[in-house]
Amino acid sequence: MRWSARLTGVPWRAAPPDGAGTDEGTPSTDGVVVPGQRDPIGPTAAAELLDPHKPQNLREVLNRIPAPVAVTYGPLHQLGYANRAYRELFGDRPTGLPAGEALPELGTMGVLPLMDQVIRGGRPRSVKARCILGLTGNRYYNVSCVPLGTGDTGDAPAEGPPAGVLVFAAEVTDQVLAAARLREAERRQREAAVTLQRSLLPQKLDQPADLRVAATYQPGGAEAAVGGDWYDVIAIAGGRTALVIGDVMGRGLRAAAVMGQLRTAVRAYARLDLPPHEVMCLLDGLAMEIDANQIATCTYAVWDPQHRTLSYASAGHLPMLLRCPDGTILRSEEQNGPPLGTGGGLHVSHTLRLLPGTTGVLYTDGLVERRDEDIDQGLDLLARTLTGAVGAPEVICARLLRAMGVTSEHDDDVAVLAFQLPGEEGTENPLAALDSAIPEA
Repeated sequence: MRWSARLTGVPWRAAPPDGAGTDEGTPSTDGVVVPGQRDPIGPTAAAELLDPHKPQNLREVLNRIPAPVAVTYGPLHQLGYANRAYRELFGDRPTGLPAGEALPELGTMGVLPLMDQVIRGGRPRSVKARCILGLTGNRYYNVSCVPLGTGDTGDAPAEGPPAGVLVFAAEVTDQVLAAARLREAERRQREAAVTLQRSLLPQKLDQPADLRVAATYQPGGAEAAVGGDWYDVIAIAGGRTALVIGDVMGRGLRAAAVMGQLRTAVRAYARLDLPPHEVMCLLDGLAMEIDANQIATCTYAVWDPQHRTLSYASAGHLPMLLRCPDGTILRSEEQNGPPLGTGGGLHVSHTLRLLPGTTGVLYTDGLVERRDEDIDQGLDLLARTLTGAVGAPEVICARLLRAMGVTSEHDDDVAVLAFQLPGEEGTENPLAALDSAIPEA
């Protein structure tokens, strides 16, 4: 690529003819001032240039290289030569001694084993971003070891091992420090997003007298940006309880902020005593107003202890799992509305009649979704895990996370909300945990 300080729109100037002025400000034969060379070389610098067509002394050539270079010979890597840049970085080094004694810094950086590999295999080896503590402080270099002599073409040696090794270090301090600053900025942003996410989640769940509930939130690992998962438990009129779980698509502060607005809206809409499908319609319109490019999934359920029914509507969210008193696992497979933020979708409420001792689980996709597996496999595993997960809702949440392999290094954030109806003695028909599924338009 040709570089030029030419202003935009100015035409290229033709090259001056032979004999025309070439020094800066010197007029040519036609009276046009022709600028001089961009990087003029004085007589002294020109005299120091090497003629590429003549044999040159290797030491002289290496000494002109601004990067550290050392040459060793023999299987013990005796030091034969270290150029000026190498000596300025580490100080004078005695020649003739093995590299382990003459070049201790190579042992610290783990380069000596690579030199052994070069002698044995005759192929170059390299390491990246090695920290070097030199006379000028900490610097970072990419170090390459190149075979010299026999077999120095980089192919497998045909006539014997290489005679020596050339060690070349290219400085990458600026790149390493820039990458470190970027990682630090990403770490601070992630901490801010996690702090915002946790502050927007309920600090303490309502505990109705006739329903035991527990929830947990596990942010993704350091390599995963914070998402928009949330849950909530809301006490509403008539002794009923609303159970909510949702997931805003996307990552970072924006997803967490949208999640906070949706959660606040759900708490407000829940107190209007609306059926679940109408709450979903209101949230759909609000999500489009917040950000037309942001969508979210959500399940909104209302537990009525008087009629022992659970009414719910889902906007593109994963199915709720219910464990009957006899251990049977049922999955809500009814009509599911579109995600929030898509606009104009039909949302439908469903009603389930639950028996005492029934346990339910609401969750986000981070619990069951894996990159190398179909999501149905994760759902089946979760159903099998819920079969044996007994105990209080807090215990169930912990067992589900552990069994599904969710750790602090998980690649996605996870929210789980578990609820449980107190059991009663003398239940006659445990299979009736779902007596009916009555759609309410």
